[in-house]
Amino acid sequence: MPFGGVKASGHGRFGGEEGLRSLCSAKSITEDRFFSWIRTSIPGPVDFPLPEPSTAWTFLEGLVGLAYAGSLWGRAKGLAGLLKALVL
Repeated sequence: MPFGGVKASGHGRFGGEEGLRSLCSAKSITEDRFFSWIRTSIPGPVDFPLPEPSTAWTFLEGLVGLAYAGSLWGRAKGLAGLLKALVL
């Protein structure tokens, strides 16, 4: 950028491209590769009412265990935690 910024910011002349990046927020945008044939809808937020905090924590632990456990036994324990939270 051959010219300076507004007032004394200096980001246009001295900070350059990296200086401008420091003022930006990172954002990711996804789009369908075959947009004319396939349209993917954005899912709604998950709203699962759990009245008790202890039940909500058990549900959350089970959900994370089911999704991210490294073993089959860990996933089974996560599923058991989910079922336990739903029965309580």
